[in-house]
Amino acid sequence: MSSSSSSISSKRNFEFQPENPCYCGLPSRVRTSRTKDNPGKKFRLCPNSMNEGPKCKFWEWLEPETPKNEVNSGKDKKEPCNLTLKVSILENEISICKMKMEQENLVVRQEFEKLKWKLFTHKVVMIVLFLLFVFKK
Repeated sequence: MSSSSSSISSKRNFEFQPENPCYCGLPSRVRTSRTKDNPGKKFRLCPNSMNEGPKCKFWEWLEPETPKNEVNSGKDKKEPCNLTLKVSILENEISICKMKMEQENLVVRQEFEKLKWKLFTHKVVMIVLFLLFVFKK
């Protein structure tokens, strides 16, 4: 939602928008958020929201204006940050997988060495038994 030329500006960091009334039918007031979570984000609310007395509790975020020559892709401005976080998470998972593979590879090599030793000892036993059988006759 964009503000139009009929908005009435004020020196108090807000403007009134007669074309976008609140639930009371009054021109809504546009303000700028100064919170940690939404710094600089514009919102619209009932002009009576800051006064004591009746208010309609009208409140909504304003959509950022998109230049006419720019196509709105619908993507969030936080996307590069989110992608960086996702890449970091995936790189961490890859490192963990590599460590697990190296550990498994070490275990497999140790088991292979044990089997080689077992095969060697069986061959020696077979040779000794064969020699005993041959020389016994």
